[in-house]
Amino acid sequence: MVNTVTEKPKSLQARIISGSVVLLSGSGLMMAINLAYNIAVARFLGVRDFGHANVVFTILTLFSAVTLAFQIVSTKLVAQQQTLEGKSAVYRFLNRSAWAGGASIAVALALFTLPISHYLNLPENGLIPIIAVGVAFYIPLGTRRGYLQGSLGFKSLATNMVLEQAVRFGGALAFILMGTGLRGVIIANSLAEVAAYFAIRVKLSGHTKNVLERSFAFREIWQAGIYYAGQIIINNGGIVLVNHFFAARDAGLYAAVAMIGRVIYSMSQAIVNSTFPVVAGTDDEERRDLRVIATSLMLVLAVGAVIALALCVAPASVWTHLFGPEFHMAGKYTISYLLALYALSTVIYALSAVIITFEMSYKIANTSNGKQE
Repeated sequence: MVNTVTEKPKSLQARIISGSVVLLSGSGLMMAINLAYNIAVARFLGVRDFGHANVVFTILTLFSAVTLAFQIVSTKLVAQQQTLEGKSAVYRFLNRSAWAGGASIAVALALFTLPISHYLNLPENGLIPIIAVGVAFYIPLGTRRGYLQGSLGFKSLATNMVLEQAVRFGGALAFILMGTGLRGVIIANSLAEVAAYFAIRVKLSGHTKNVLERSFAFREIWQAGIYYAGQIIINNGGIVLVNHFFAARDAGLYAAVAMIGRVIYSMSQAIVNSTFPVVAGTDDEERRDLRVIATSLMLVLAVGAVIALALCVAPASVWTHLFGPEFHMAGKYTISYLLALYALSTVIYALSAVIITFEMSYKIANTSNGKQE
């Protein structure tokens, strides 16, 4: 007689924690590489060009609202499909739409190079067309990552995000050593998006008729885009305004402080990215358990609190040593003080982002008729 043991399925909280650990590990490595990138750029380019590099990168970041809209909608709809053919049909439709959007935005950036460069006080006009190439690939990258996320391929997703940062850091360092300076750093940022896009291999099957209504899909993307646009502007709009209204050195100092906000926000997004597809693919009764959202909130709070505490106790000399003497700030409000303050405000905002994203995943859309359940 053969004894069969049925493995008990993991609870929703356990699946969220499991996915969060994988993505947090990837995000931790990604942030370590990003810190090394910022240190290298700051030390080699100086405070002024460091500010210019960050504001050009912020242009790419601002359009991540579109990228993330495609990613979260792709995640949601792919997670709902029970067959590989259905997932493939969803991906094909959204990927074509993302490429159309990415190409349109890239062309618009190229056409408005002069006014954008003048507003941001950039030292040369050729930087905007370079980053426009990165934007063209960055937006459809969202659909590829959404396919991985919706299929619960968290390890592949984490690996891809780490690869993006590694290419950015390695490329920037290589171009700087070749003497290309600020222009080389911007080229490396665009190359990172191209490499990340082609590194993902999406397994497609069949040619099933599109399972989505066009109007429904675009409405979902539009709603997600508005949500992420608000997030991106709140987190990155300050860098654009500071680069326009303040002196180059002050803009560089602000860019260094704002960097920590990006770190905490990225770590919180790792938790959100693991929560969304898991919650989207479950039934109403399981999602209504308050422990589900409490698990995500506590993870974000714990990660943010650890980072904020570390910044509070770190002496200002650490940052001056890492970034260079130009980043020294005398007086009561040292760079450590500003970093800790920025970290605390970002933690509070990250908690609200978790609640909003949970609500988006909870209201599952019926992909067959476009109606909300």
